[in-house]
Amino acid sequence: MSHPSTLTVRVARKQREALDIDSFELVAANGEPLPVFTAGAHVDVHLPGGLLRQYSLCNPPGETHRYQIAVLRDAHSRGGSQAMHDLVKAGDTLQISSPRNHFELVPDAQRHVLLAGGIGVTPLLCMAEQLVSTAANFELHYCVRSRERTAFEARIANSRLAPHVKFHWDDGPA
Repeated sequence: MSHPSTLTVRVARKQREALDIDSFELVAANGEPLPVFTAGAHVDVHLPGGLLRQYSLCNPPGETHRYQIAVLRDAHSRGGSQAMHDLVKAGDTLQISSPRNHFELVPDAQRHVLLAGGIGVTPLLCMAEQLVSTAANFELHYCVRSRERTAFEARIANSRLAPHVKFHWDDGPA
């Protein structure tokens, strides 16, 4: 089994997406395009302190000018989410793997139903971006504890994804 190559990236932007969720926009440190990825792909991120964590890419697939990941601050973290939230900031450089995908879309499906829970929306958001770009028949159900914990709500609402996405909040209407 081959190991993915390592890339040096710069954190171009760190942004609060929802309560306890930050997104990180990663760009190649050398300014070159990043490797192409497919919907559902993830990267290994080498964190301060020697930790290694996997995060799904959540920007539209095929973008080579950036990768976007989002990280939930987990109170029961073994250190990865805390390192991302507390130690990684805009301007920092990180080592990541090339994207790889163990969670691919079935390209010839007649219909896709995507079910996301909380931060698990990240690979599905990328998939929804792919599906909307190809005019595929799909719906995304995004289940979250509360509206304040809903990452990317504005991004979804202000995009071509909006008609395909149904939000379900535990503290919302039945």
